[in-house]
Amino acid sequence: MVVYGINPVAEAVRAGYPVLKLFIDENFKDRERIVPLAKKRGIKVVKVPRQKLKELSKTSKHQGIVALISPVEPKDYGELLEKTIREKGILLFLDRIEDPHNLGAIFRSADAFKVSGIVLPKDRSATITETVVKSSTGAVFYVPFSVVNSFHKALKDFKEAGGWLFGLERGGKPLSKVEIPFPLGAVVGSEGKGLSKTTLKEIDQLVEIEMGGHVNSLNVSNATAIFLYTAFKERYILNGQQS
Repeated sequence: MVVYGINPVAEAVRAGYPVLKLFIDENFKDRERIVPLAKKRGIKVVKVPRQKLKELSKTSKHQGIVALISPVEPKDYGELLEKTIREKGILLFLDRIEDPHNLGAIFRSADAFKVSGIVLPKDRSATITETVVKSSTGAVFYVPFSVVNSFHKALKDFKEAGGWLFGLERGGKPLSKVEIPFPLGAVVGSEGKGLSKTTLKEIDQLVEIEMGGHVNSLNVSNATAIFLYTAFKERYILNGQQS
């Protein structure tokens, strides 16, 4: 996998992800001190012309740095489930998110709001690509994720383990008026269709985000960020457990 841009590459190096080689522009301004850390960790750093970086990244927006890394590997779902239940945390279930930019933005919010992990269905879902890594500004290197064959079974297993499933859907109870239980499975549907019928059958509580403007809907990544922040505030701020 090729990752480019200062922030995504810096996070890959800082997170200790298996970076195979680092390519930098001959005049690269290393304000983030990426190169010394990379060399300290035994990563080969090669200075190349900007044209070479453009060829590697397939874009002129590489910011003077490109990394060749091993593919981001998913975690075992049982591992994420057990961790979330044990820590009374938040597990994010994404029901058919297909836009890689949305998926990347959601990873970024998940990292910001201490989500234990993300669960993706094997079919009809965006996968972890260079676009997702770039859109997440490197958050994919910090938030573990699992890809499951049966999304419906994953939801059922979470409930049977003692978790609660709250689904974000128009027509649900106002988010500001619900008491959020933990461990929480935050379930978000696709960009255009929302939650699937099989997913809806497993949901304990549907919630919606109250809005006061003229546009009656939010981009799925923005809506997910609000949903996760509300849960994060309840779990880690109001209860004084931010550490």
